Amino acid sequence: MNLKTLLGMIIIITLFSCKNTNLKSENELKKDSMLTKILIRQLSEGPVSDYNEVKYSIADFEATIRILKSKLRDNGFKFISKTLFADKIKLYFKRSIDISNPDKYLYVNYFNHCSKQLIYHPNDHINLDGSLILKNESFLADMYFIPEILDYQKKYPELKTIEDKPRFAYDEVEKEKIEIDRWKDLTDLPIDREKNLLTLVHRNKYLFNDSKASLTWLLFNDKIFLQKLLIIFGYDKEMKINKMVLDSLYKEKTLSNTIYGEAISNLFFVKDCQNKLEIRKGLLKYVEENTSSTDNRFIYALGSFMNTLYDGDEYEIFDEDPSKKFTAVEKAEIVANIANIENPAREKYKSPESSDVWTIPGSSLYNLSVSHPEVIKIIEQHHYFGLPKMKEIIAKLQEEAPPTPADPE
Repeated sequence: MNLKTLLGMIIIITLFSCKNTNLKSENELKKDSMLTKILIRQLSEGPVSDYNEVKYSIADFEATIRILKSKLRDNGFKFISKTLFADKIKLYFKRSIDISNPDKYLYVNYFNHCSKQLIYHPNDHINLDGSLILKNESFLADMYFIPEILDYQKKYPELKTIEDKPRFAYDEVEKEKIEIDRWKDLTDLPIDREKNLLTLVHRNKYLFNDSKASLTWLLFNDKIFLQKLLIIFGYDKEMKINKMVLDSLYKEKTLSNTIYGEAISNLFFVKDCQNKLEIRKGLLKYVEENTSSTDNRFIYALGSFMNTLYDGDEYEIFDEDPSKKFTAVEKAEIVANIANIENPAREKYKSPESSDVWTIPGSSLYNLSVSHPEVIKIIEQHHYFGLPKMKEIIAKLQEEAPPTPADPE
């Protein structure tokens, strides 16, 4: 190969490389231009307040995606396959990702989990509370204004002048001008920004990377989100979440009287979006595994709920009276699931030594069967609702009956 040919090849390679670099730079510039354009508008409009209504659209959210993805990558998040992502969304939120649907996002509504309406607006936790599922990007995110997740003053110092001039609104009540906050006036913004990004990272690493470290972070810093997973969406596979929610709710409800402890039943037995009974087996398993000779709080609360199912909500514990909320078959299935863990626990732990804890003489199922014998028939007719212990439990009920008094001579 002569020198002339070699030089020609070098020139061609260099030109090709420059072309690719320029194309890449142009693409990056386009993306940055969109972000910059929206950031300029958001800085001009200022943050939302009582005196400052600000519009937010899908474009505002999409301008944040690159920032959010970058933060996830920087913190070790592993993006999973779309198939696995869809499975996990089904597990945590009971939402199915329809591949044929052109929508790029699903909205998870924490106020109305049955709603599938797409909403594009940051949460105010009063009228709006939800997250977007990014189907093509395989992660979950809340919606933010750019200053809430990006240190714009450091990244875009050239935009400083936008916030130099104060802004005012007119208060119709006080009949005076009110100065409106600019983003730079929010003293807690750096702290809130860091919290927003940490929340993004740890929610996604727990949900999609099974990170135990992120679960620990959420248990200390984002309890409300974990509570929503269980209370709203019925995710009951994580025992640490089950413990946190059950302990907290039971403590809250029994401050005045232990009778109100049966309010925890709302966690175990709910109606789904099709108005069908949903039984959260993971919670029942947690109670089964955490009942002892010295702790039967949850067992007794659920046992008390059996009576409410049939006799009505005498103490007005529930928003909707369970005796009217559930059908006869649903009531029987609930009773069977409670008895399936209560009766074996009672047999195992009730003794003279534990009599100060296990104070009720008979099982809840026995006491209910005396006043409502029809429940036993329904359980048997439905093959014990697939609960393997129930046949034996029912067979043993007669052993709890008080002895028949002897005939007088």
